[in-house]
Amino acid sequence: MQGPMKSRPQLLPVKYTLSVIDLQLCGLAFSPYNLHSLKCQILYLTNQRILLSKIKRQNQSSFTSSLSEKDVEETKICNNYRFGFKKWKGHVTQRPLHNRSETVQNLYADVNKIKLEHAPRSVVFNILYVVLFGWWQAVIYLVLGLVMYLTIVGRHYGLFCLKMSSYYLWPFRKFVYITSSNGLTYSYHISSSSNDSGSEEHKPLLEKRKVAETCVSFWSKVQSYVWLVLGVPILVLLHTVVMVISWLFVISIPIAKINLKSITSLIFLPPEQIQIDDVNEYSQESKIKQSEIILFIPKSVNVYYYKYSVDGMNIILVNLLVFVILSIVFGYTDIVTPPIKCVLGALAIIPLTYYIGMSIISISAQTSVAVGAVINATFGSIVEIIIFVVALNKGKQAGTQLCFNEIVKASLTGTIIGCTLLIPGICMIVGGLKYTAQSFNPKSASVSCLLMFVCVGGIFAPTIFSQVLGDMNCQKCENMYSTNDTLMNTTYGLNCEQCTNSIFGVDREMTLYNKHIKPLVYAICLMLPVAYIIGLIFTLKTHTSHLTIDFTAEQLKRDNVNHQGHSHGSPQWGIVKSMVILLLAATLIGVCADIVTENIQDFLNSTGMSTYFVSVTFLSLIPALPEIVNGIQFALQNNINLGIEIGTSVAIQVCTIEVPLLVLVDIIYVKVPLLVLVDIIYPFELHMVFNQVHLWAVFFAVIVINYTFQDGKSDYFQGTMLLFIYLILLCMYFFMPSPGTCIQR
Repeated sequence: MQGPMKSRPQLLPVKYTLSVIDLQLCGLAFSPYNLHSLKCQILYLTNQRILLSKIKRQNQSSFTSSLSEKDVEETKICNNYRFGFKKWKGHVTQRPLHNRSETVQNLYADVNKIKLEHAPRSVVFNILYVVLFGWWQAVIYLVLGLVMYLTIVGRHYGLFCLKMSSYYLWPFRKFVYITSSNGLTYSYHISSSSNDSGSEEHKPLLEKRKVAETCVSFWSKVQSYVWLVLGVPILVLLHTVVMVISWLFVISIPIAKINLKSITSLIFLPPEQIQIDDVNEYSQESKIKQSEIILFIPKSVNVYYYKYSVDGMNIILVNLLVFVILSIVFGYTDIVTPPIKCVLGALAIIPLTYYIGMSIISISAQTSVAVGAVINATFGSIVEIIIFVVALNKGKQAGTQLCFNEIVKASLTGTIIGCTLLIPGICMIVGGLKYTAQSFNPKSASVSCLLMFVCVGGIFAPTIFSQVLGDMNCQKCENMYSTNDTLMNTTYGLNCEQCTNSIFGVDREMTLYNKHIKPLVYAICLMLPVAYIIGLIFTLKTHTSHLTIDFTAEQLKRDNVNHQGHSHGSPQWGIVKSMVILLLAATLIGVCADIVTENIQDFLNSTGMSTYFVSVTFLSLIPALPEIVNGIQFALQNNINLGIEIGTSVAIQVCTIEVPLLVLVDIIYVKVPLLVLVDIIYPFELHMVFNQVHLWAVFFAVIVINYTFQDGKSDYFQGTMLLFIYLILLCMYFFMPSPGTCIQR
């Protein structure tokens, strides 16, 4: 034993590339016929241990790489429960199509497949298609067919146009297919029922060489070039118009698909080989089954297309991007009126906010918690900041900064009361109607409520200060003279109307504001971000287990169980792509915000609505629409906790990040005038002294939501009451007169 043990160190330096053959050879030496070979035994055991260790590391590496993409989705789920992170319901990774429902799979299927299932025909929508698109498509094809007949060389295309005229007039339950002139076929697509969608549906029956030869012979004909000159431009324009319109309506995407296929494929195929038949003929004729199906749709609409997504974004949001184009095109021209420009600019901001949210979520899910917290803190409120900065800049340039200051302050107020009353209220109503009662994390809610009190107290401290120490500013005063004959006293008085507290002084010397209120604003704006950072440290670092041990851990477990049945692909957007989209969307929001602020006064004058009401609703709720939609989706999934925290987290970011940044712009300009950025930073003169209505509305909203969060349970009654309180506040703003600085006389 001693000899082999001494030689063991010489056997250890074995390369990790040891093959299985080596072990087999050693195993042969370690056979029953060679048990006396202890040296080979040690070699075998040593190499086996090395190989097993290598295999284990390889398996772990493979396991880690296979789970890395799944970890992105799980990180996103965990970030939803972290304070200061955007809550997002949608997926950030690609979901394999074969793991989704058959209904969703059919949405992404091509139109070259016939499904012999008994689908409802939607006669009403089919007739609507004929009225909107079918008849004039048929007429254009008919006229074009007659023109091609007159050219003589294009008579085959004339017959093709006549066939397609009847098809586009009523394309339902009909299919367009192509056959080869020599009796061979290209390929066929067949699905006899909805249950065999996973079977092999595409079977090539002609080699690629044959297809290439057919294409060469097709383009060598004279009629092809006549068709390219006379027919193709008209049909491309025709099908593009129909495709765009039907795509925008979402449920009519099947119509868009057949028009897209017509542009990309059908009009470039040999016309004499195009045939059209009814679906009943398809089930009877075996020759037709050996053909390549080009077009087939059973009906004009499919209501499930609201689930369709493009590059990870829902189709409805993608379609809303058309407002971005319209707002830029019409915003800087005189084609439409200013109120329409304002509305188009506001509608354009809606999809851009979703793209910014998706970018932030994607970056956070692919980075560390610290980086995610910084990204969410810096870019989480970028939409509101851009809108407010552009509005203040517009007021500075136009000389109406006092009006735009009131608009910005009213929008800040609207964001706070909307996030504390509207979003939780809607989530409680939606969740309460589906579930009898829902529970949320009272510990996490208490942290948010306490931060809300700190934020609101800090934001409105200058307002309270000015109410106590400010001067009275009245619109009209009359001298009142009276004499008391008994006491022989003469008194003088003033009868004043429309009096308010003023921070500017009687002679507008602004002594009170410059010496007392402005330093108070600066001090508060330095403290509020510190409070936010302390909240992040408390919830994400020091007391995470204390806040999540009873509730959030169970919610995370349930969410992970729900996602175990779903496999995830690579992230929809990588970090670089997310950053590019984030910057591009932020730039476009700046352009759209400029259009809105440029025309908002004309919008107010034309509608006659109060400036306060438009600011509290129109300008404040549009950037918050993603939070409202995500909150509703969370509530429908019995996760009211995230639905509620969406609103409070946004309100906290507004107070602790947006307001200090707006004030910081003024500080940079005043204190450091030699900065390079001095040309784009202006002294906006944003006096952080709010109207008394804003003060009491926000305090009342925070007190109500704090009282609602005490028991940790919610139902539709509580949500309805929160919504009613919000509507009462909106009624107050609706009847509130506009500030005098915003009234154009």
